[in-house]
Amino acid sequence: MFGSCRKRALHKQLCLILSHSITVSLGIWVIATILLKETLNPKLIGTFIVCMLTAIHRFTLCCYSSRLGLVAKRLSKLTIKEDKPFNRQIYLLLCSCIVYSAINIVAPAVRFSRSHREIEYQRQQIHLYSEYPRFFSAFNHFINIYQFFFFSLPVKIFTIYFVSVCHDITSLFEAYKACMTSQSTRDYRSLISNYNYLRDLVNEIDSDISCIVFWAAISNVFNVYFGILGILAVKDVPIEDKARIYSFAVFDTFLFFLMCLWSDRVSSSAASVAREAYLLKGDADTSALRTQYILTANQDVHMTFGGLFPLRKSFVLASFGTIITYSVLIKDKFSY
Repeated sequence: MFGSCRKRALHKQLCLILSHSITVSLGIWVIATILLKETLNPKLIGTFIVCMLTAIHRFTLCCYSSRLGLVAKRLSKLTIKEDKPFNRQIYLLLCSCIVYSAINIVAPAVRFSRSHREIEYQRQQIHLYSEYPRFFSAFNHFINIYQFFFFSLPVKIFTIYFVSVCHDITSLFEAYKACMTSQSTRDYRSLISNYNYLRDLVNEIDSDISCIVFWAAISNVFNVYFGILGILAVKDVPIEDKARIYSFAVFDTFLFFLMCLWSDRVSSSAASVAREAYLLKGDADTSALRTQYILTANQDVHMTFGGLFPLRKSFVLASFGTIITYSVLIKDKFSY
């Protein structure tokens, strides 16, 4: 969306200013809410942390948005076989995202429209509610929708984008392996060159989006954490709040699992190429090239978590083990 050149077009500069203004506006709202609150309960603390993480994700998404287009353009130039089952899965994922959005929009609206409990609660927290309770309740509902559409939802959309990128990379490695095993006479120079190209492609894509992947994964993890903590600790809450809490716990868990699963499949598809390379036979003239090819194919290929370490399925188990452990340990202190 935004070019990397020093001189951007006027409309791109205006879009960049608008995007950062949206991010700054949420930060101002969070700071103002903290200053106006007399007490901070766990629900508010969790809301502030999630808002902060989604705001950072939006900021990095705006800064590196041009890279997303470059990644898509780079992959579109390569021949990738159409995968209709995967396309159906993506459509289903998008539909589930629409349902998730509907829950998080309709549930607060129903609560604010029919319940005086929220108004009384906010009146106790912020003195301004004493004079204009309904106005501030409506404004708070508008902020919730604003935060969801401009901050929470982009995290979900980027996760779907990341899954699609990992699928395309996996398809490239599968096509490469099929071509390698179908050759009657091995052209090891060509195989080495093509494999190096694929590995460099993965490294370039990972360096382009690893920072956005980091903040998207962190945002999903904390949504899952506060969702589980809410299920364990929250007592006697309206059904609208329960619907939102369960949607956080279920949908964000699902997205985080998909992110790690497809990232792990990139590494697995590259490892399968290395396994097939061991099975290739060569004569005396190609034994040196075969050895070089085996060494090349055994180099690690993976997507990373912010460039820090490989993003694999084991990261899901470690994360959820930590989340559940801390949720159980502190649920009594966070009951409200």
